[in-house]
Amino acid sequence: MNIALLQSDSLPLDKAKINYYLSQARKEKAKLFILPEYVLNRFFKELEKMPLGFIKKQTAHQISLLKKLSEIYSITIIAPLIIVKGEEIYKVIGKFSKNGVRYYYQQVFMPYSHWNEEKFFSKKPQKPMVFSIGNVRYGVMFGFESHFDNFWQYFRDKKVDAVLIPSIGTFNSNQRWFEMLKSRAFLNNAYVVRVNRVGSYDEWEFYGNSFVIDPEGECVSMLGGMEEMAIVNIDKDAVKEARKEWKFLSMYKKIEF
Repeated sequence: MNIALLQSDSLPLDKAKINYYLSQARKEKAKLFILPEYVLNRFFKELEKMPLGFIKKQTAHQISLLKKLSEIYSITIIAPLIIVKGEEIYKVIGKFSKNGVRYYYQQVFMPYSHWNEEKFFSKKPQKPMVFSIGNVRYGVMFGFESHFDNFWQYFRDKKVDAVLIPSIGTFNSNQRWFEMLKSRAFLNNAYVVRVNRVGSYDEWEFYGNSFVIDPEGECVSMLGGMEEMAIVNIDKDAVKEARKEWKFLSMYKKIEF
């Protein structure tokens, strides 16, 4: 199954641009289209200073657009968004498809002084999103959440074939991310798809380098530091073969302390 991952620098991503990339993804028969963090809403450091009404209006426009585009191009879109409910602000990943819209609410936030999402966003307890397209089972979580074993254990238990990770990375952290997720892919014998933002905001530089790691822990695609899109095949048979060969998942269930 072909999937498309787009690393963009738009704030917010405009209609003409996303139409273009979706049309290219459809030509390549992609069934899934994934966006990075903070390309549909304003950048996080701007959100901290914005009126709730402006954020709510912007998100409503993007949701309406994504619903229409998903129907027009017959493709499932995975897109991080900011949702406002009353006085509460939530960070979510939306799944837009012909069957409707589904949201995953982020569970673990960065608590750092220079990037304190934990202080800014509200929390809504929820398990990570899992869904299927054809014979491939996907799991979805935010970039920061990929540091925590709990999420990977959940995806193992749900027999997820490919984990989708929208992110926004900076500070030359790409090698660390790559090594971490390469190990996760191999140990779980699953595809790992990291879709990272590009561009800049003041002194912040976002490096892109979105990548796909296969179930054997090998990189099958990596983008550069500019706005671009990759089309990658997610092969269910490759997942089956890796799990048959290494037997990590079956052995994991037998371990007792």
